[in-house]
Amino acid sequence: AACPRPARPSFASARAMDKLMPAVGGMIGLWAASKIVPVMYHWDLIPGVASPAYWERANKIKYNYYTEGIVYSPYDTGDPIREMPPECAGKMMLRQKGGGWKLQSE
Repeated sequence: AACPRPARPSFASARAMDKLMPAVGGMIGLWAASKIVPVMYHWDLIPGVASPAYWERANKIKYNYYTEGIVYSPYDTGDPIREMPPECAGKMMLRQKGGGWKLQSE
């Protein structure tokens, strides 16, 4: 007993799939973009585009501390460190008028 041959799709249905599948892929891409782009916007991941939260934080930066030095913290908790830790005192590198560098404590 011979096995029956499976039916082959017609040429017309193959052409229809060639037209339909790019549209289906485009719809899936639009759906994915509608879910991903808002998250990227709020996390400031889109180059050249800043969220309202970014501008709110940028407006809180105080630029008048340039004479007092900068205290860096490894984590941005929203409330910056305003005093220098004791283990950091005297460790700033100062450029000399005649050229060269030396520690503030020297």
